[in-house]
Amino acid sequence: MAVPSNEDILNLLDKLEGSIADDLEFRYLDFKPWNNAKDDMRVAVEYAVCFANAEGGVVVFGVADRIVGRSNAIHGAKGYDLDIWRRGIFDSTRPHLDVEVEELAIPEGTGTLLVMRVPEGSGKPYGTVQGLYKQRVGKNCMPMDAAQFRQSQISTGVVDWSGATARIGLDELDPVEIGRARNILRRFRPQSELVRATDQDLLVGIGAVRKGW
Repeated sequence: MAVPSNEDILNLLDKLEGSIADDLEFRYLDFKPWNNAKDDMRVAVEYAVCFANAEGGVVVFGVADRIVGRSNAIHGAKGYDLDIWRRGIFDSTRPHLDVEVEELAIPEGTGTLLVMRVPEGSGKPYGTVQGLYKQRVGKNCMPMDAAQFRQSQISTGVVDWSGATARIGLDELDPVEIGRARNILRRFRPQSELVRATDQDLLVGIGAVRKGW
């Protein structure tokens, strides 16, 4: 199943008679109990980042994830403001995430569930304003390690890998490419002293290497 629709979610809730919500969760869906608007907003921000760094997903608030029985597990959400939630998630994520927050009516007396839909982000990696970076792995939100974080930055163009420092010596560089750089410089800036400089001074001069390498 891909990212579930509201109809999919309602069908899954029918399975709570013999299962707990945790067993119904998967890569694109998570159930969360409702505590209060302030505390659950922090949870929403964390999961918005988590899903945006993967392939998107849905969080349903108002369902206890470890209680069997539909009437016992579903307690609904209350005391929230949809606009405050949307703005709060937007303001608390970097880059900003514009997620969809909506109500889902249920037949139980609790009235509604709160559903947050997060699209896959186009500006990965996403983090909270506190600097927390997570990514959906299976049905868990896991911290992104340094390699994942950097790879995500490179793949989205946030970091230019070609500008990263490489610890190699002059004898490991291709003399043909050094000669090509010198010829380009000679063509466009024939008066430059670098045209007649040593290979090392040339590379330092054009910014390809740093002094003291």
